[in-house]
Amino acid sequence: MRRIRSMAIAGQTLVEFVSMVAMTLLTIIVLALLLYTFKEYGARVMELVGSEYP
Repeated sequence: MRRIRSMAIAGQTLVEFVSMVAMTLLTIIVLALLLYTFKEYGARVMELVGSEYP
């Protein structure tokens, strides 16, 4: 009985670890996407500001 309980705790730890890694990767991916989007938007704004309009 004691062995089953320790294996269940180890399984819970593994599930928690995998879920935290997945959430961290998802957060990094979302932040990278936002960074890319705002850099593109900033480049467009700078191009419009710097354009010569007759």
